[in-house]
Amino acid sequence: MCAAMNMFVIMSRHVPGKSNLIADTLSRLQIRRTSPGSKPPAMPGPTSIGGILEVGRVVADLWEAALAPSTLKTYHTGYNTFVQFLPKAGLINSVNLAGMCVTEDLLIQFVAYCHSINLTYTTIKLYVCGIRFMCMKNNITYPNSAKLNRMQAILGGVKRTNIKVTKPRHPDTFDILKALSVYLRSNATSFGNLMLETVCIVAFYGFLRCGDFTVKCYFDRNINLYVQDLVIADEYVLLRLRTSKTDPFREGITLKLFKTDNSICPYVACCKYVEARQQQNPSQDDPLFVDENDKVLTRNVFIEKFKHVLECLGINSNEYNGHSFRIGAATSASTAHVQDHLIKILGR
Repeated sequence: MCAAMNMFVIMSRHVPGKSNLIADTLSRLQIRRTSPGSKPPAMPGPTSIGGILEVGRVVADLWEAALAPSTLKTYHTGYNTFVQFLPKAGLINSVNLAGMCVTEDLLIQFVAYCHSINLTYTTIKLYVCGIRFMCMKNNITYPNSAKLNRMQAILGGVKRTNIKVTKPRHPDTFDILKALSVYLRSNATSFGNLMLETVCIVAFYGFLRCGDFTVKCYFDRNINLYVQDLVIADEYVLLRLRTSKTDPFREGITLKLFKTDNSICPYVACCKYVEARQQQNPSQDDPLFVDENDKVLTRNVFIEKFKHVLECLGINSNEYNGHSFRIGAATSASTAHVQDHLIKILGR
């Protein structure tokens, strides 16, 4: 009653005496066994947790989890490039991590080297961030970032001298999406065409990035879409994104795609695709989007198929890429006078 009134809970767990020797010895009044002259009972070492995991391994895993995999990969590349650059440039005799000390002058030399091999400003800046992160991880001396004024000036020079060449990315508008769907439906028996049409419609209505519904090289169960991530309800479908560009902590988000009153309907497309996909007898943990050979849809394959259809429609495919659906959805929403802040919310 007291616990209920004061909103607290008391829990207990039995610890065998052999696992808690000091307390067990004292409870039996065997004080001599715990006196300074006696040999202390064996205790678990500080390098293990539950006798299974080593603390050092846990720390290493936490370092790996501190950043997104793609960012960590870039940081490793930048740091390794820096370590290889120093002895080649004659700035140090050998790379000794234990006694290594990163200075502003070394960073300036490295920035200049990266610029000389035509790396972009963005890449160089990421490399510098990677050096700082790896120095923290390996307990290597690194200068105070707030005092790197000379290096920041050099980076400013790199930014100003970089000639930024951006390829045009045209929006895949609703009219193009409709023409694409009509073309793919001309061969209604093709599972590959049905899959591609469904992906394009879902990408458009869901404001999806290409990486949200495709894989880079292989299926990653921590990132990519499963069969169970697409759920059919009465009036809408639920699409569970396990991760996205603006979700660094991998919390995930669920999108609702409702029925529409036109021929391009995400609900109808998803229902047809799920029915066809179930005929392949997949498990709930299998990839959601696959081709007729049950191969997972990669980014390169999707873009290749998408551009092929555009060429068949007489559209210059060089002006479109994987983000065209997302751009097209935002453009269409703006044309329909949807407020800018709502478009940002829809685009996550």
